[in-house]
Amino acid sequence: MNSLNPDRKRQLLPLLLAALCLTGCREAPDEPQVALRLHYQVGDTLYYEYTANGTATYPDTVTADKTTRTYERRLRVDEVATDLTPSGNYLLAWTYHLPARVEDEEESEPGDFTINLEISPQGRIIDVTNLETAKTLFHDMDFRTYLEQTQPVFPQRALKIGDSWTQQVKVLSPEAEPVVTTSNYVLEDLTEEDGEPIAIIAFDGDVYLPTAPEKDDDSGAVSAEERIRVRGRMYFAHERGQTIRVETNAEAEITRVIVEDGLVARRSIEIEQQSHLRLIEP
Repeated sequence: MNSLNPDRKRQLLPLLLAALCLTGCREAPDEPQVALRLHYQVGDTLYYEYTANGTATYPDTVTADKTTRTYERRLRVDEVATDLTPSGNYLLAWTYHLPARVEDEEESEPGDFTINLEISPQGRIIDVTNLETAKTLFHDMDFRTYLEQTQPVFPQRALKIGDSWTQQVKVLSPEAEPVVTTSNYVLEDLTEEDGEPIAIIAFDGDVYLPTAPEKDDDSGAVSAEERIRVRGRMYFAHERGQTIRVETNAEAEITRVIVEDGLVARRSIEIEQQSHLRLIEP
């Protein structure tokens, strides 16, 4: 039996590999990638419905027992793109429509308020104004700090499924060292809903919300802090640059610190909440 010389074998090897690839080898398809960005035209108006259900557990002021109450909240948020800055950021007006609430057989008046913010296409909060009108819902909470901790800032790079990023926010505490909170995001899937491409972004993070000490005539100096653990998913229509819905589970502890006559007392409220934010037709 004749055998091929070594040089001839070396010449045939590439041809053999090429033939094998024609029958069975395929190049790995490129993984889809998306660049996540917000997008608005001046005058765009989006309508979101927000619903939340939760339980609040707090110590009874008379006994050593704890009391648990359930609650529900529903409101609508209108988002209007009012202008585009020379640097390419968006100016938005968020109007909150609060329905009347019934507490202890008394019905509150419905209330609307509007806040204004500047946000980059990546989602970075640049400025928040008109917050004094928001005390109806947010009381003394630093709403800008809350937004900076909960609004995802999309990376500069394009992302493929499984890519993740982390963002940290330094929160100034009026009574202690600054607290750094961390949120983790991952592009969990690229799918379609009603024929529209959707990026599903899973998130897991912490939120810290302090309030400045204030004088209470009945209980002395009072301050509070809220620590929240949030997990959920954001559904983002990446071709038009709009959030379709956000589903969130949150566990929070609100601690009130009371200082009176040199004595310190702490009272904590534990909250578990499930919330949904979804884009709706007007």
